[in-house]
Amino acid sequence: IEKLNPYFPFDQYFLRSKGGQAVKERLKAIREELPKIIEEYRQKGEVLIGNLGSGPGRDVIDIFSAHYKNALDVKAIHIDKDRLALEKGERMAEVKRVRDQIEFIEANFLKYKSTKKFDIALLIGILCPLEFEMCVRILKRIKRLLKKDSCIVVSNVSKKMLEEDPFTCYLMSLLNWKLVFKDEGELKQIFEKAGYIWKGCFTESYGFHLIGKGTPRFYF
Repeated sequence: IEKLNPYFPFDQYFLRSKGGQAVKERLKAIREELPKIIEEYRQKGEVLIGNLGSGPGRDVIDIFSAHYKNALDVKAIHIDKDRLALEKGERMAEVKRVRDQIEFIEANFLKYKSTKKFDIALLIGILCPLEFEMCVRILKRIKRLLKKDSCIVVSNVSKKMLEEDPFTCYLMSLLNWKLVFKDEGELKQIFEKAGYIWKGCFTESYGFHLIGKGTPRFYF
């Protein structure tokens, strides 16, 4: 949504639509929920967050600025293929004075290799255009980046958006912005088939985005 131009007719419509407003509300919901998860893991020690396919990473930047400025035990790595988005995130982090807590890496997170394992991983908006089996494959793939007792936070557009804002969905499909709408049961099945313990989900005020939580199962 940060790439939209408010002077273009469709972009202007989308920003004012329920679907567009729901994206902003998703950010707000994550700002409210993620600090609770961080505090749970902070009790165990240092917390490292992996923001996968982060774009600029406004969600983590805002949370760090509001709750963890200068906190030496809470850090994040933002991973995205879009260098311009990462540069925007770096500037935002500088302005918010949390730049030293966030590392920005230009890479495909599916191919990313690191000796650091994440306590919390975010996958926000990545699964929305993908079919069930591809979502399962991605969640399986990123498990190698996670600690044994970590938490993964994953969002997907819900079928409620298709029901309550069908015109916006139609316009998005015409512009090749295609989405695969899922309900909570389907998102839960994706988690479980990929080898995660489902920990429930939350949503934003419109209910257009389901945000699931889970812990990876590891077999030895």
